[in-house]
Amino acid sequence: MNEAILIHLTTQVLWIVMLLSLPVVAAVTVVSLIVSVLQTLTQLQDQTMQFIFKLVTTAVVLSIGYRWMGLTLLHYSELAFSQLSMIRR
Repeated sequence: MNEAILIHLTTQVLWIVMLLSLPVVAAVTVVSLIVSVLQTLTQLQDQTMQFIFKLVTTAVVLSIGYRWMGLTLLHYSELAFSQLSMIRR
């Protein structure tokens, strides 16, 4: 029983990590692709532009989705602590 609870909690936390990182990774990938195409078309190969656009995109996505991400982590934490209290040695 104890192992099943731990495996379930571990599976859930891995799923939540993937779910919470998806918006940032997807947005940065799209912006990076667009900037790369524009740099190729203009033959301007400056790595600072890539970094700045990725940084700004990450900040914007995190500022938009921070409430949802925080609530998701809070709900998981409440669930995990309530489940972990049921585990006995």
